[in-house]
Amino acid sequence: MALEVELKLSIAPRDAAALARAAPLKSAAVARATVARLYSIYYDTPQFALRESGVALRLRRLGKRWLQTLKSAGRVDAGLHQRDEIETPLAAQIINYRALSESNLAQVLRDPQLPLQLAPLFVTDFKRTTRLLEPAPGTRIELCLDRGTITAGSAQVPISEVELELKAGAPAHLIDLALVLLEHVPMRLEPASKAERGYALAAGSPSLPVKASPVELSEQMSVADGLRAVVYRCIAHLQANERGLLESDDIEYIHQARVAVRRLRSSFSVFRPAFPQQMFEQPLGELRWLAGLLGQARDWDVLMSETLPAVCEALPSEPALQELMERCATLHAAARLGAQEAVASKRYTQVLLNLIGVFLRAPWTVSADDAASERERPLIEFASAVLDERHRKVVKRADALSQLDTAQLHALRIAIKKLRYAAEFFSALYAKKQVRDYVAALSELQELLGALNDAATADVIARALRDEGQADQLEGLGLLRGWCAARAQVSRKQLGKAWSGFEKTGKFW
Repeated sequence: MALEVELKLSIAPRDAAALARAAPLKSAAVARATVARLYSIYYDTPQFALRESGVALRLRRLGKRWLQTLKSAGRVDAGLHQRDEIETPLAAQIINYRALSESNLAQVLRDPQLPLQLAPLFVTDFKRTTRLLEPAPGTRIELCLDRGTITAGSAQVPISEVELELKAGAPAHLIDLALVLLEHVPMRLEPASKAERGYALAAGSPSLPVKASPVELSEQMSVADGLRAVVYRCIAHLQANERGLLESDDIEYIHQARVAVRRLRSSFSVFRPAFPQQMFEQPLGELRWLAGLLGQARDWDVLMSETLPAVCEALPSEPALQELMERCATLHAAARLGAQEAVASKRYTQVLLNLIGVFLRAPWTVSADDAASERERPLIEFASAVLDERHRKVVKRADALSQLDTAQLHALRIAIKKLRYAAEFFSALYAKKQVRDYVAALSELQELLGALNDAATADVIARALRDEGQADQLEGLGLLRGWCAARAQVSRKQLGKAWSGFEKTGKFW
């Protein structure tokens, strides 16, 4: 059994030739490129039992030979894939069930009924151009450029990607090479394997916006391992919404991408007692850039999809509102384009590569600072201390809740959001029901304060438009501002009850 470590990047077909001509690739090559056609058939049961068990099975034709490959789900950190792989030569296109049952990768592979259930599910057919590179002494990386198709029944999607597989050296060298190549050829991190894309095609499952999922933590983890797990899960959340953000008009993709970046930035804040933020100064600065553009687009999405339509519905006979909608539509489109261009940019891919690179450059946890003792604490002890501190800050900011002004309510909302993110990050370490009740109480408060913030944001936009001198839209802007003020009062009146509910919910740590 071998451990496969590779970095996957998607590349536009038009840029493939430029990659072959890239100077760093030529200078690092230690052998001539080889070209082969790879035809692979992936098998599973009608209920996708193999995928549900975390394994993938393919039979690949190599000239006149066949090779059976069984892969575990492994780990995917951004575009960095690590998985166990078992290869078995075959005399023909016939599955070797004995090799499957002896692999010990999944219980389902020992099921005596499996031979009666497995069937071809989808096919990958592509041309692979392979180059062996030595970008530094002691480092060997195999670069494969794959171009072809994935086919499931009558459905088909293209393949155009680069795989950098580590043959010798440290995983960080994959990041270094990708960053160098990125200066010459546009590419993007690809978190989904060919198998994952094939399964999605076979299932006919449409792409949907993806929400944050729980982080897999355990009490045995170090604080450093906890931070890495949280950061990688936040990156996965962001990447899961990339394609939809770039290709769909569904505003939920931008919303989830913005949430992912907020959670990502918050993860470093949560672990600040153990890892001072100057350790991550460069990636945090870049995340602020990305958060700003996604935030602008999201603010306009809320205004155009929720706030202004509600005002227009309540006051249907006001032509000034329709004129305002038309004026805002242009600005909305510009903000959305700005977010899409950011996510499509080389800078975005560099941000993610540099971020995952931080955790691959050992020993990243070593530094001469006063936080070293925090890194030695058990993860659950560290988590409880963080949650205690954040809970205390929320309670302090909520003092005299009914008398807080707009700025103070905004600060309370941010404190609640930080507490909620921390609670969600560490949730796997505690009792599920208690965590769920606590987070639900926080979410109710966050929703009400979010409505207040949306109203305040809409008011800021309205005042900015007014100050631009759009005299013909002053009436519509006045109606919008009045509506926002009224809605804010409704949400504010509900805060007291929501806060009482939160106070009654006990801490789970």
